[in-house]
Amino acid sequence: MIRRLWGRYRSIPSNVLAAIAAVFMVNLSNMAFMLILNIYLKKLGYDDTVIASFVSYRFLGVLILGFPFGLFIRGRKLKPYLIAASLIVPIASLGILFVIPLKIEILIKFLFGLWGVGVMFSHVTILPFIMRNTPKDRISEAISLEFATWSMASIVAGVSISISVFIASRLELPFNEATALFGIIMITFSGLFFLIRLVEIKPKTEIQQGFRIKEIYHYYHWRRIIKASVPTIIIAVGAGLTIPFMNLFFYSVFNLDFDKFSILGSATAVVVAVSSLTIPIIRKKFGFSKTIIGSQIMGTFFLVMLAMTEIFVEYEWIIFLAFFAYLMRQPLMNMSGPVSSELTMDYVGESNQELISALQSSIWSASWFLSAKIFQILRHLDIAYYRIFLITAGMYSLGTLGYYFLIRDYKKIKAKG
Repeated sequence: MIRRLWGRYRSIPSNVLAAIAAVFMVNLSNMAFMLILNIYLKKLGYDDTVIASFVSYRFLGVLILGFPFGLFIRGRKLKPYLIAASLIVPIASLGILFVIPLKIEILIKFLFGLWGVGVMFSHVTILPFIMRNTPKDRISEAISLEFATWSMASIVAGVSISISVFIASRLELPFNEATALFGIIMITFSGLFFLIRLVEIKPKTEIQQGFRIKEIYHYYHWRRIIKASVPTIIIAVGAGLTIPFMNLFFYSVFNLDFDKFSILGSATAVVVAVSSLTIPIIRKKFGFSKTIIGSQIMGTFFLVMLAMTEIFVEYEWIIFLAFFAYLMRQPLMNMSGPVSSELTMDYVGESNQELISALQSSIWSASWFLSAKIFQILRHLDIAYYRIFLITAGMYSLGTLGYYFLIRDYKKIKAKG
């Protein structure tokens, strides 16, 4: 099986591999922040409501710029925006790192917003780049590899943080979350080297000229775009209540510090990476329906299990059940990501792919902005983490039902030819 997988991934075009490597570097900084930044903020005296407010600004820039950016890049070269992402993300990350101890909240929020715009450039452009530059029989592999960069980045970030803490403690050197994040951010700049000589195929679609409503209406297949977006909206709102604050859950409920959570994140990411890379084989064997719906149902089950551990926190053994549920939930929910993206990109058609990529990014950002505000209110009202996680589980269930109807429509379209 390993030889079979290696053969399929090895045939991905080199320019696509280079673009994915650059995205990996952006994700490295992103995942390091997701692993330990909230814990660092907590230790600096920021409470959950303020942290949630900062996180919401991470998505505000994408909410504002994502949709017009998707219209703008239609038919244009995407390399400049990948380069921009590789510069903006580490620069904004360094800014955040230096400003948060000063507690200048307006500047912190601005830098979080800038960081989000940089991530948007990367995530909005990479899927259309893959679709344009990859042969059809290797698109599944290329998309799966790109999705795996999230978990691979989490592995590298988590292991690096844990090893650094171990070495620093043995040598009795000063080391904290800021030191770890600074080192990883500096590595992130190397993403530029993968893009210097990057060559991309000229886009087939024409450049979008202007933004007149009538022209925009005729350029795109809006019925399909809207239908493909509904399940994403539902799932994204639910995910935004949970994923950005998972480290706060483990720190607040189980007193799990940043170095230990990094180990947990790395272990989980290994499972996610392996499952992501096997997705093309699973998808081809079981199809869109069983792969997407089956993995999301099982992932939701383990999320509910994780939520329930807070109720029984007084039992010492319950933390191991929480570890197990988290370890199982992550790959199952991530497994559907590359498959649902391939389904969506194929469903809307080639002329709509830049827009749907930007729209999906805007949806996630808008939803997570909304979710962060909801989380902020719920925690202000002292609503327990497990109740918030159960809301996420309910949203996931509705989103899974939405994908069922989308897949059914997709099959009808393909049957008609």
